[in-house]
Amino acid sequence: MTASGGPGAPHPAKPRPRTTVGAGEVRTTGVVVISLVLLAAVACVLYSLWYFWPHTPAVTERFVYFGWHLQLDPDQQFFVIVSMSGALGGLLHSLRSLSTYVGERYLFRSWLLYYLALPLVGAVLATIGYIVLRAGLLPGGASNSQPDPYGIAGISALVGLFSAQTVEKLQAVFQTLFAPSGQSSVDSFRNVSSDSLGADGSPAAASEDETAQPVVTALAPDNGPAGTEVTVTGRNFDDVTGISFAGVDAASFAVVSSTQLTAVVPPAARTGPVP
Repeated sequence: MTASGGPGAPHPAKPRPRTTVGAGEVRTTGVVVISLVLLAAVACVLYSLWYFWPHTPAVTERFVYFGWHLQLDPDQQFFVIVSMSGALGGLLHSLRSLSTYVGERYLFRSWLLYYLALPLVGAVLATIGYIVLRAGLLPGGASNSQPDPYGIAGISALVGLFSAQTVEKLQAVFQTLFAPSGQSSVDSFRNVSSDSLGADGSPAAASEDETAQPVVTALAPDNGPAGTEVTVTGRNFDDVTGISFAGVDAASFAVVSSTQLTAVVPPAARTGPVP
């Protein structure tokens, strides 16, 4: 063992000094300007969202948007409302945060780019999330029917409002898709709990202590990607309050009977037992 500070000990990390970029406080004029810019952006995004809102069912339509002649098919209309809704959520985040820092008189110039970038970040993340959802990489996606514009717009606005949480969710999807060999979501629930089956593969006999404990004896199918609905067979399922795949809670589950339940594989699931 190396004594602290002795030869071979790692040098303590030196704190990085802050730069002087944006160190100055935002004065009254700057607050007024950034507030007007954000309010004008809100008005523009709201108008665009209402103007491009698709009919139900959506059809190809012609639009004249500030002198710009457009012809958008249903998919293109949905992409527009998704990006506009994401930007609207980002603008709401910007306005709430800006008003808080101005009210506390603690607003510095270094935050201005953050407030201006949030609507763009929200629009981009909402678009990516919509593509991922329609591609079937999230539970409930991959529907061939035209999505509900209200549901899509609502989700997109939440994506823009909670952009940090959205990035974490997309990161979980990425880790699932590009997991190392042997840990991919394709066989994310291949291994049933070791206590569920006997040495010969038949259901293990329950002891007196585990009579009331849920016991898994079979999975159908026994492997598959995220979003797969799995039928779990066993016993003592009446009081089950949750199910997980290798420690990751199922996207949803339903108890069919005391010997059967169904569960949907979550995006972040990996190979492991199903308790």
